Amino acid sequence: MNRTLAEITPTLAANMYHDPSDKMLEVYKEHDFNACYPLLTESQTRSEGVALISNYITQYTSEQFPALLLDFNQLFIGPGKMKVPLWGSYYLSEDNLLCGPSTQKLQERIDALGIKLSTSDGDNQPVDHISLVLQLVEFTLNEGKTLELKVIVGEHLAVWGYRIAELIIEHAQTDFYLGWGLLLKDYLDVLVESNGVIVQERTLWG
Repeated sequence: MNRTLAEITPTLAANMYHDPSDKMLEVYKEHDFNACYPLLTESQTRSEGVALISNYITQYTSEQFPALLLDFNQLFIGPGKMKVPLWGSYYLSEDNLLCGPSTQKLQERIDALGIKLSTSDGDNQPVDHISLVLQLVEFTLNEGKTLELKVIVGEHLAVWGYRIAELIIEHAQTDFYLGWGLLLKDYLDVLVESNGVIVQERTLWG
């Protein structure tokens, strides 16, 4: 199961970090998403997410691109207040400040593993951006570092990652991003359950 989770992780991260593009949709169109997306569970969440994305891709034309890009921006970028902040510290700070104590604690975990995290375009993001935390999760899955995985997921990712999934589901204006919100939730469910992760209870402020 963990190998399959590791395979999915970069795709989840990419769809929350990179702007959509016609090229990206064409790549998806070349494959049957319904058949290609791994069967982690047979949950309704997973089924709905895969169906929404698969149908969107099948029917997609370039005329839909402006709406898709607008949806990505209103969720994760702006202008104005983004609907879905992607940094863990945002949710763990009463004032929604980035790079707080939780970020430092996560950096200490990363340093202990002796690795460096970076976005594909070299953007200088705080290490608790979900795309980087997912990169960290992928590393621990691939390396079989079960104890480290439990800490990273239980003390960081799952604490606020579920909230990110909820906000995507609530605010997505296209079936494409609604589907990915559902699949993020399903991914977290499987990651937590299959690895016996105990998720810390924390007050969330976003």
